[in-house]
Amino acid sequence: MITIPIKHPIARSIQENSQSCVMALGFFDGVHLGHQKIIRTAKKIAKDKGLKLAVMTFAQHPSSVIPKGPTITNFITPLSEKAEVFEQLGVNFLYVVDFTKEVAKIPHQQFVDQYLCGLNSKHVVAGFDYKYGFKGKGDMNQLPIDSEGRFGVTTVSKFEKHEQKVSSTLLRSLISTGRVEEIPTYLGRSYEMTGEVKGKGSTCTFSFDPTYYMPSPGQYEVTVNNSKFHAKGMCEFKSIHRPGQLTITFFDELLFKELKDARLQWNNFIADFEMDALHAQGDLRELEMSM
Repeated sequence: MITIPIKHPIARSIQENSQSCVMALGFFDGVHLGHQKIIRTAKKIAKDKGLKLAVMTFAQHPSSVIPKGPTITNFITPLSEKAEVFEQLGVNFLYVVDFTKEVAKIPHQQFVDQYLCGLNSKHVVAGFDYKYGFKGKGDMNQLPIDSEGRFGVTTVSKFEKHEQKVSSTLLRSLISTGRVEEIPTYLGRSYEMTGEVKGKGSTCTFSFDPTYYMPSPGQYEVTVNNSKFHAKGMCEFKSIHRPGQLTITFFDELLFKELKDARLQWNNFIADFEMDALHAQGDLRELEMSM
């Protein structure tokens, strides 16, 4: 997969060197099952039409630039992690747009002309709620109009599991309330972080990208692995911990000093020592009533 960073105004050289493609659009934080449906839909169309598969995403979440609602600066999948998942899904080109105030002000028709037609999109795929252009005035009903017949459009319908829309917002809610054991249902895999492990015996330090979205404070059962290593242990996370660093205690003593490209998998919530009554594992008021 080739990753192509884009700054506004988009360079003519990038447009001229772009290959005919089916373009999947979205921020794709988590690349959850709903996102995977969008990408797999685009992949099938690309195969049928003999085109390359491309994804366009943003380097920053739009909320960090547009002052509306909560600002998202921590991610289920930071960009490097997201790119790895895209590659596994068979994406050929990843366009990463630097989302600035100037980009936020691009009119919807201009976005289509410069960023979709300009990158040789022959078909565009996005979720039913995708919006583009200044103040989100472009949507999946407007896109066929803005395309002016220059590319086809496929809208992917809402994806649900257990009568809930699968979304990054849902995943962040589950993570922030400690319900990590529910994540595979919607993400298609456990919640994981990529990083580096250093230590010996039964204790190690896991260093990772501090922009990962952290679970609620508490103690968790976790798994650490890479291509040659697999071990279970416990990790206690507190809100006062240094960003990007966790201590893990393994259930058995291990012989290692350092592990590159390790993955920390959050398996189960064990205990909430801060006794947060709003913790999703159970409202303490309900627990008191049942005792």
